[in-house]
Amino acid sequence: MRLFPLLVAEEASDYAGLVRVLPPEVAHRIAAGEVIERPASAVKELVENSLDAGASRVEVEIEGGGVTLIRIRDDGSGMSFEDAERAIQRHATSKIQTADDLARVVSLGFRGEALHAIGAVSSLTLTTQSVGATTGSLVRVFAGEMVESGPAAHPVGTTVGVRDLFLNLPVRRGFLGTERAEANAVTSVVGALALSRPEVGFSLRSNGRGVLALPAAVDLRERISQVHGLPLARSLVALGDSVVWGFVSPLSVSFPTRRYVHVAVNGRVVEADSFAPAIARAYADLLPKGRHPAAFLRLELGPGEVDVNVHPAKSAVRLRGGRSAYPLVVGTIRAAIAPDRDCGGGSTEGFDLADLSPIGQFAGRCIIAQEAEDLIILDQHGAHERILYERLQKDPRGEPVELAGPVVVRLPEDLAPEVWSMEAELRALGFAFEPFGEGAVRVHAAPETTADPEAAFLAAVGAIAGGEDLAKALACKGSTRFGEILTREEMTALLKEWAACEFRMICPHGRPIVKRIALADLLREFGRI
Repeated sequence: MRLFPLLVAEEASDYAGLVRVLPPEVAHRIAAGEVIERPASAVKELVENSLDAGASRVEVEIEGGGVTLIRIRDDGSGMSFEDAERAIQRHATSKIQTADDLARVVSLGFRGEALHAIGAVSSLTLTTQSVGATTGSLVRVFAGEMVESGPAAHPVGTTVGVRDLFLNLPVRRGFLGTERAEANAVTSVVGALALSRPEVGFSLRSNGRGVLALPAAVDLRERISQVHGLPLARSLVALGDSVVWGFVSPLSVSFPTRRYVHVAVNGRVVEADSFAPAIARAYADLLPKGRHPAAFLRLELGPGEVDVNVHPAKSAVRLRGGRSAYPLVVGTIRAAIAPDRDCGGGSTEGFDLADLSPIGQFAGRCIIAQEAEDLIILDQHGAHERILYERLQKDPRGEPVELAGPVVVRLPEDLAPEVWSMEAELRALGFAFEPFGEGAVRVHAAPETTADPEAAFLAAVGAIAGGEDLAKALACKGSTRFGEILTREEMTALLKEWAACEFRMICPHGRPIVKRIALADLLREFGRI
């Protein structure tokens, strides 16, 4: 027996053409490379098999980042001897029987490729015992060939041991990361799978050292606490929808990366990037640039609404109607964090319009107001931005208002040729303009809300050309400037409109715009209490 099957047939072929059918061992090795990209891929496939078998506890052990050893133990339903022998064959599965079943997949595994693919590139040992059996079974595979099978002692459940991963694919080994990087990838996979099944206990050991110890949790929040810590879990806001549920971070909690984003569709962990645009849209005008929320989302859809047969590693899904679920995700998150608007993540006590009255202006930048016994300091530019942004989000169209005098706008070289292709959109926003020499236009009317017609026109052109948030661009350039002196009537009107905003504590760029100081705190500073 050859340790490594030849990649090409030894006997010469009489066929002289260029197209040949690959030998089975080559085809199998190519398929294995698609399914098993790195040790973490093998761990994911094997743990998903354990979960499909109804395991209440899954133990993962690795050595050498998972290249030297991967061992998965579970207390699931186990397999009979016949099923164990059949399970290592390609396209052998207990999850589906007909092509129609692909439209109704509810299990994590269904392709029947994982054990075969792993066994094709390693030394794999499967030991198992089914419920009600008196003895267990053992099957051993080396580089795709079964080398041993027979009875073995084993409790109910299954243990899969994988040694020397990619032993016959040295090129793949060369593309793996360091041992530490591969071990970290395994940790991430186990943590993600544990988040998808809080009711299952998980453990992970790497080179004999305990890395994760996650007993069965009562619910998702408790599992988040186990994986990411109690402070984060306590801070999260629950989503209140039957289709999209889970937890997201309040506006006061954000991170420099998307590390704390986890998405599962019908219990299947999917790439967070699939829903990153929807999550980002929900927080688009609420967090500072470069900051990201935590989001642990669960989508519960009918089996016919989800196509899981998209990627060999089953890490992506396709939803019926394309991205039709995105608006639901955005709306559910926005509704959950809406009560957070009053204090940017603190108390949800709102502002009483009857008590909110202006005292004056400070340095032309802030409005000082009073609400009952609280002193309110408001960033007037940020507050006006928020007012205009929410108004423009509802309806970006504006009535053109004739300017006291036309304004000549010099256009950037890269945008000048595109302006006239945007004419309809710009006129709908409320701008009226005409050519004024090469690379310039003369604006003689602008939307009513515009404070700086030139800056607003350029912002609108840039946003349309770049596919950016038009409402944010116009709100920024249309709002009152720092240093602009306001009358008492203007301050009163601005305060009233600002207090009616949905997310009044944060400007569209995610910056805070109000500071509340309680009278008791001031008196404490003066030693009066």
